[in-house]
Amino acid sequence: MIRNYFKTAVRNLIRHRFFSAINIFGLAMAMSICMGIIMLVADQMQYDRYNTRKDLVYRVNTIRADYEEKGGTINSTSNMNLRPELEKHSGIDHVVRFKRGFGNGWMEFEDRDVNIPIAGYFADPGALQMFEYELQYGDAKTALDLPFSVVLTREAADKLFSDENPLGKTLKVGNLGVYTVTGVLKKTEHKTHIAFEALASMESLVSLDKQKLANGRFDDWTDFWSGWTYIQLKPGVDRNDVHVYLEKIYNEHIAPVTKEGVFKMRYQLQNLAEMTPSAFVNNPIGPSLPWILIYILGGLAGVIMITSCFNFTNLSIARSLTRAKEIGVRKVNGASRTQIFSQFISESLIVSMCALVLSMALLMLVKPLILQLTFARVFRWDLASNFEVYAVFVVFAVVVGLLAGMFPAIVLSGFQPVKVLKSLSTMRLFSKMGLRKALLVSQFTLALIFILSVTVLYSQLDLFLDKDHGFDMEHQISLRLNKAAPRPLKTELLKHSNIVSVTAVSHLPAAGSTYGDSFKKDLSDKEWTSVNYFWV
Repeated sequence: MIRNYFKTAVRNLIRHRFFSAINIFGLAMAMSICMGIIMLVADQMQYDRYNTRKDLVYRVNTIRADYEEKGGTINSTSNMNLRPELEKHSGIDHVVRFKRGFGNGWMEFEDRDVNIPIAGYFADPGALQMFEYELQYGDAKTALDLPFSVVLTREAADKLFSDENPLGKTLKVGNLGVYTVTGVLKKTEHKTHIAFEALASMESLVSLDKQKLANGRFDDWTDFWSGWTYIQLKPGVDRNDVHVYLEKIYNEHIAPVTKEGVFKMRYQLQNLAEMTPSAFVNNPIGPSLPWILIYILGGLAGVIMITSCFNFTNLSIARSLTRAKEIGVRKVNGASRTQIFSQFISESLIVSMCALVLSMALLMLVKPLILQLTFARVFRWDLASNFEVYAVFVVFAVVVGLLAGMFPAIVLSGFQPVKVLKSLSTMRLFSKMGLRKALLVSQFTLALIFILSVTVLYSQLDLFLDKDHGFDMEHQISLRLNKAAPRPLKTELLKHSNIVSVTAVSHLPAAGSTYGDSFKKDLSDKEWTSVNYFWV
């Protein structure tokens, strides 16, 4: 029987080619957008899920003590001297720190130094084992033990060296010294929220700190901005016990600080599996798509999908008169309402599956263009597809087919054969049906909301990019000083006849970095006022 349902459904779709093409194309366009968002969420949900100890690994985040009850923004960074204190806790197995300052940051827009062609961090020896980074060459247990040793990703090793195995090779990293390659990570499909091309041993920073070549801030309880601390709990240990211990550390070392203008930060724990996606955090160590953005994209896709389903329903109802005689004849010959219902649901599912094939083709066509967007490159999307993703696509298509075809199937299967066959030429179906009118109004309302929203967003983006900023953006060039003295450089540049003016600035405007401080108008004020600034 099921075979006959589908055979009849295919014949009906072929007989009404134009109508079928409209429905399939409309659903395919909406489904391709929803499937793209499904791939995006699936991509984000793969980060760190490979780690067999993910339930035991936590990052120590910080939040201003006076903001904690107000829901202030959480920082993913913490102070570097937290590790010795945490190692005293009997329930903590390992403590690992990462410290920025080695090479470039993971963001492409800020702090890029062409003389240091890698992005990375200083890391404690246990980092490779805690995050289960597999090494193609080298020993993970000892690779980060010695000063001035570095572990490279496979891509970074290929970029810097011509040898397949660069162990023992050296590279000079700016003014931070010469480093020996002690390990190369194996290229895998595993994704980690920590974005890096190289990890240098923390002992390197200790040595540089002693030589006054870098500031490790290993004894500063009020520097919460340049390092990340991760802990691995022993099995069976309650994270709340560690929270109590962190509060004890705060009360002993941070709360008593009386220096004016110092931020006092409390500690919070965030599980490894909760970091991508996550709530918005400051100072991320790698790309992490905030849940709020996923909700917005999901809502947008939902509006488009619902509108498309409404369109399918309205078109099916509009074509009801052409199917009324068929339904009447089938019922006279003994067909039940359930059988008629199953017939129309089968047609809807076939339309949905055809739309699935077309939407996948559309998605694969635009995928390379999406991945070239700056936004996609910053968050390191690859929109990889696997069996689980395709299974979700099929389930999604079935659900869409059921939702889109449910109402037409219920209505059309309820036709009374006597009325249909007796006065088919004069009958007016659905003339008083309020639900159909509601569907039409809802469809146009959602479409208008979507069109107006896109128009406003486009106009806002156009305002940012193309409106008058007070200066000619096309003739402005920014370059990194690389510790050059700005005044002599300015004097030399102004000697060039094609250069009109030169200035220096502490950091690039609108690149995502801010310098700031807090002040009080009066010492009796309870609240600090934050001010962001540029040195110019």
